[in-house]
Amino acid sequence: MVAEFLLTLAEIAVALAGFAGLIVAISGRRGGSADEARLNLQLLKNVLGGSFMAAGFALLPVALLSMGIDSEAAWRGSAGFLAIALPLYMFRTVAPALADYRALGRTAPLSLRANIAIGFVFTAVLVLCAGGVVPSSAYLPAVLFLVYGAAFSFVRVFLSVAQDTAV
Repeated sequence: MVAEFLLTLAEIAVALAGFAGLIVAISGRRGGSADEARLNLQLLKNVLGGSFMAAGFALLPVALLSMGIDSEAAWRGSAGFLAIALPLYMFRTVAPALADYRALGRTAPLSLRANIAIGFVFTAVLVLCAGGVVPSSAYLPAVLFLVYGAAFSFVRVFLSVAQDTAV
């Protein structure tokens, strides 16, 4: 049952990446400033990166379990890898997005700042999960957070493209 849930998350994540790419390709990205274009590109990178990361980490424990690795070790190992990857991904994507908002004279949306905080909370929980302090079931909400983050960026890309085409 958990494996089916993770496989479904992986499918959703890959579908988000595909739709985001399709929307940007169809839109033609006309008009707007260079800073606006840079922010839109960063948001697209966030969708793609978050989607593929979510898919990979949804599939990791399934792959480890299919190789015959002990269930607890597979979940804790997956949590440890995600505890390393999540903050690295956030630093790689958040810093450029925040710089792009500043270049446009805007403040980052409260929702983005809240997502950053939630990501760091999940990182701490994953470290505790990998260390055996919290149950390995904490891994599932963390992977779900990755899908949510990709969907959040997808909506931002979609709204940006819709706004650009309406002008």
